[in-house]
Order: sequence, then C-alpha cells, then structure tokens
Amino acid sequence: MNSLSYHESHSHGPLGLPFQAFSQEDPYGQYFVPYHWHEEVEFLYVTKGSLVLRTQNRTRLLQEGHIYFINPGTLHGLFGNSPFSHHYALVFRLDMLNFLQADSCQTSYLVPLCTGKYLFPDGEDLPSELTDPIGSLIKKAADEYRNCDTSLTAALSIKITLLQILELLFASQSFIPGTQTGEPSGDGNPLKAVFSYIESHYGEKISLEDLAGTIHMNRNYFCRFFKEKVGKTPFSYLNEYRVNQAASQLLSTRLPITEIALNAGFENMSYFIRQFRRCKGCTPSAYRNTKDPKSLPIPF
Repeated sequence: MNSLSYHESHSHGPLGLPFQAFSQEDPYGQYFVPYHWHEEVEFLYVTKGSLVLRTQNRTRLLQEGHIYFINPGTLHGLFGNSPFSHHYALVFRLDMLNFLQADSCQTSYLVPLCTGKYLFPDGEDLPSELTDPIGSLIKKAADEYRNCDTSLTAALSIKITLLQILELLFASQSFIPGTQTGEPSGDGNPLKAVFSYIESHYGEKISLEDLAGTIHMNRNYFCRFFKEKVGKTPFSYLNEYRVNQAASQLLSTRLPITEIALNAGFENMSYFIRQFRRCKGCTPSAYRNTKDPKSLPIPF
C-alpha cells in the first residue's frame, strides 16, 4: 500500500495480464472487504444471497443475479448481508484490452473508456437480457482464470471474454458520460483519513479519540457520522479489519496463533477468538486447518 493507504496497490494478476478473478463464498454472512480504491475496474456478479456495497456516495444492496461495475478510482467496501452468499469479482486494468493498431475499435470505444469519457453503469438496473449473458461471461472469465495453469490459451480467452462484455454494453448504449480523467480517486471522502489510520495502526492500541481525531471530530458526533457512512460502528469495523488481517496470516504463515492475535491488535486471546468466531464462523485454529477456504481474506 502507498502513502494513500486505502489505495490498493497490489499487482493484479499472473499470466502476464493485469487481471485477477475471485470466486468468493461466504457461509457465515460476515464477508468483509475493507474500504479501498484502485486504478482497475471491478465487475461483481452475485450468484447467491446478497452483499452490501458501499461507495463514497451510495449504499447498494447487491442481490442474487445482480451485476455491479466499480469504476476506477472509486472508494468502496463490500460486506456480507445474508446468511450465505457467493459472488464473482473480476479486477483488471482497462488498458490491457487496448489494440496496438489504432483502428476504429481502439479510437471509438477503448480510448474513450480508458480515459474516462465513458463510465460503466450501476449494473443492477441492467435489463435481464443483458444481465444474464454478462453474468455468464463474468463466470466464464473467472473459470478461465482459475484453470489458467492448465490452459495454454487462458490469457487470450480472458481478453476475448472481457471484450465480449464490452461489446454487449456498447451495443445496448449502457455506458454513461464521464469526464476526460474519469472518476475521482476517492480523495473527497471525509473518512479517508480514518481508513488510512486503521490500516497503519491496526496492530496497536486504538482509542475512539484516536479515530475521531484523524478528522478533527467530537467522539460522539464521530460515532454517529461513521455509523451513518459505513453502516457499522467504528470498533465493529476495526475488529472486522483486524480479524481479516489475522485470517490472512493464519493462511499464509505458520506463526503461533497468539502472535498473530497480537500482530492484529488483539491483546486478549479470548476476545480475539470470540471476534474471530463471530466473523468467520469457526475458531482461528479450525480456520487455519481448513483445506479449502471458500472466502479468502483480502490483506491490506
């Protein structure tokens, strides 16, 4: 992460492509992706249950069968909403679709899209005649990504699939007018300093005064303001963030669980286990021993 630490700077994708695909299952209704933004566009397709998508301006309920497009630079967080959910997510740089030859496809469609003259639509309002085929294409791209180790043509197949999605959107005139530079990078969100502070200090002791002080607010007003904008109390969000970091360490390291708890900012082991069980539906040790976790934590 860079100095604007809510800006996700992870490099997306193997295959020589700036592309990643996720198939995320949430069996406990506690899915959690902390607020962040990135230069890539993101396609979401919910196949079961529902999720809450919050951006700097709106809160949306993404229900089964819905598609949502997150334009580059949009600050957003994604949270569980139903007892069980599953969704696909594609994250990629638009310029990976550019053609070397400046033909009409490049000049009329890809250049305006890459420069922000066109923005992706909300998505959930797309008619079913578009939602169904686009959803199938998103699933296809995710499957191609998952099987890329055994496929010699995965990179080519993924690019073709993404271009087919753009073809459907352009043919239906679904894109909306943007600006020359596209969406703002999220700098206007008043909570950006809070998210940045949490990411930088989650392993330390954090008080309500610390969080409120990042945006120079009274603690009581800050609590109301945060809950209104984020849909969670400050400490509920902080605990979920810490559990997400701990879960990532449980799967990627062999550190002792007590050390992982301390690294994530939990000073009390029983409290850590209780919060972890609430968010992940099992104990930290059981989570570490899961052979095939269906919902991988996204580290920040």
